[in-house]
Amino acid sequence: MAALCVSIDGIMIATVCLDEYDVVSAGAHGTRIDEEVAHVDFSGGAYPKDGESKYVFWLNELTLAVGQTLDIAFFENGSTSYPGKTIEELYPDEQAEAPTDFKPKAEALAEIRAMPKLRTGYSFQCDTSSGSSYRGQTAPEDHGFSFSALWDSTRPEQARVSLHSYTLEALETEGPLNYHLREKLSFGDSVRFGITA
Repeated sequence: MAALCVSIDGIMIATVCLDEYDVVSAGAHGTRIDEEVAHVDFSGGAYPKDGESKYVFWLNELTLAVGQTLDIAFFENGSTSYPGKTIEELYPDEQAEAPTDFKPKAEALAEIRAMPKLRTGYSFQCDTSSGSSYRGQTAPEDHGFSFSALWDSTRPEQARVSLHSYTLEALETEGPLNYHLREKLSFGDSVRFGITA
C-alpha cells in the first residue's frame, strides 16, 4: 500500500503505510515568535463510519534548523517504520491537569501580537522531483509559514504539496493565505524543503 516517507538531511526519520488511515500529513511550520526556527510534524487520522476514530503522531514538534533539508517521498508501497502515538501518549502528564479554558480568538491573537518577534521572517526553498521549484521569502507582515504534503483516501494515488505564509490578520478574518507553491505528488515523486535564512 502507498506510503509517505520523511527524511531530514538525507536520513530517513519515519515511513508510514497509508492503508490504515483516511488522512496523513507531513511537513514543517514556524512563526516569528517561536524560539526554534521551525518544527516538523508527521501525523494521521482514521475516521471509520462504524468504530472509534484515531489520530496519531509519528513526529511531533521535531526541530528543523536553518540549512537543514526536509524530504517527503510518496511511494506506491511501503511499511510503517514504527507505531504512531496519540496526544495522551505524547503528553501523559498533561491529561491529569484541569481542562484548558480556550480564549476567544481576538484575545488570543492580541496576546500573540504583544509577544516579541524573534526573527524578521523566513527565506526558504522548495523543489519537487518533477521539476517545480520555488525560492523566496515571507512578506514583512507575515507571521508564519506552513509547508506540507497531504494525502487523503479520496485521492489515494496522489499527495498534495503546499507552501504558504500567512498574517495574523488573515487568521483573524479567515482571509486568504499567501501560497508560494502548490503541487501534486504521484507515486515515486518527492519534495524537498529547506529554510535558507
